[in-house]
Amino acid sequence: MLDPGFAVPRGSRRQRETGIDVVLLDRGFDTEAGDRAPWLLLGAKTLSYAVNMAALRYAHKQGADDAIFTSTDGRVLEGPTSTVLLAHVETVDDGAGSARTVKRLITPQLDSGILPGTSQDALFAKAKAAGWELGYGPLVPEDLFDADAVWLISSIRLIAPVNHVDGREIGTPAMRKQLTAELNELFAGIE
Repeated sequence: MLDPGFAVPRGSRRQRETGIDVVLLDRGFDTEAGDRAPWLLLGAKTLSYAVNMAALRYAHKQGADDAIFTSTDGRVLEGPTSTVLLAHVETVDDGAGSARTVKRLITPQLDSGILPGTSQDALFAKAKAAGWELGYGPLVPEDLFDADAVWLISSIRLIAPVNHVDGREIGTPAMRKQLTAELNELFAGIE
């Protein structure tokens, strides 16, 4: 997926390796705004980055590395330049007296005025082949706090684990590290 000669910004590399802290920011629209006012082009990040860059500057002033937008009706949307992913890992009884590990990778539903993530889509294909369960769902901030891991994913930064959201730790460092390593391995196989 990446040209070996492609330069990754130093900050992006650090964020992939050590993780990021994010703040939740209200985008100022509910999830139905795009249907009522399609001229807002809510799912088009490429037309103007002004609001997204302002959101990043605001996040930095708050001491965070990045932001996750929420809607006025309380839904998790996306990052200013990224897609939000979260994971749940659980051990379930298979009914025959044995236990198996189920890994779920979830991203916000696309009909909420967000741009489909090309990196997320490619990762989902690899994750499905590796046995992960996948989902698109209406997510609320509490889903982030209940997750075993959260990431922001983009074509430049790739997969950046989220350490804290609004100052609250996400999962455990060991689980974030393990799941991030698994996803990075899957992502490395994307052509």
